[in-house]
Amino acid sequence: MNRFFFYLVVVSSLLFGINDQMKASEEDSNQAKTPRLCVLKLDDVVAGRGGQVVPERWQRVADFLEGKKVKSSMGVIGFSLVDDNPAYFKWITDRAARGYIEFWNHGFRNRSADDPLGEFEGGYDEQIRALRLTDSLVRVKLGLNLTTWGPHWSGCNEHTDRALAQMPIIRMTFGFPLKTTLFKGFVIPRSIDMEFPTHNPDYETFKKVYQAREFDLDFFFLQGHPNSWDEPRWENFVKIIEFLQAEGVRFVTPSELFKILFDK
Repeated sequence: MNRFFFYLVVVSSLLFGINDQMKASEEDSNQAKTPRLCVLKLDDVVAGRGGQVVPERWQRVADFLEGKKVKSSMGVIGFSLVDDNPAYFKWITDRAARGYIEFWNHGFRNRSADDPLGEFEGGYDEQIRALRLTDSLVRVKLGLNLTTWGPHWSGCNEHTDRALAQMPIIRMTFGFPLKTTLFKGFVIPRSIDMEFPTHNPDYETFKKVYQAREFDLDFFFLQGHPNSWDEPRWENFVKIIEFLQAEGVRFVTPSELFKILFDK
């Protein structure tokens, strides 16, 4: 081989190799800069009693998150919209309009401990009725469209997939159903908790679990039940939020997450 062409091949190979390394490094850098996405899934919004528009603990969490400009989502149980309650309705619509809180369909029934099954553990008719009732009440009384769903105090069964498939407005669900064939929306997997056990935010336990899992948590949701949080539980929740902020996690609403993942 001509010596000139030999050197030309060597130099070209080196240049291409350096270029490939630079591209790989740039991709790694961009990936490192991409923040993890967190949806705060806060369950069981209902009206207050004794002159309260909403329970005091709900007011506290809403004020705290909006004050820190942390986006979140709150599940409305449909039964709470049946009776006319203008102050409660305004509480919801005002927060929806400000953009930091997105509300989602949390089923209809006010389940009690005496109920043997949750409303999404029974037949198809009950399940589609619950979905449609809450959806119609929200549209008529709040003027909102709720595109995300999660069951209230209930598991799911084979009928849930069919019922959700009849609700084209619902594009995304929290954790359920575990298996879908008819529903074409996105089920956000439940990959990490902040309550240990349910209703009890635990900062130290959460931190350990998060640090063990953080490299496979591109996006995730955290479930909480604010009306169950006494002072120690509240303080643990605040620590969790501040920890995630320090980690550079980006808090988004369900609709924002869907847009980021699919509307590209």
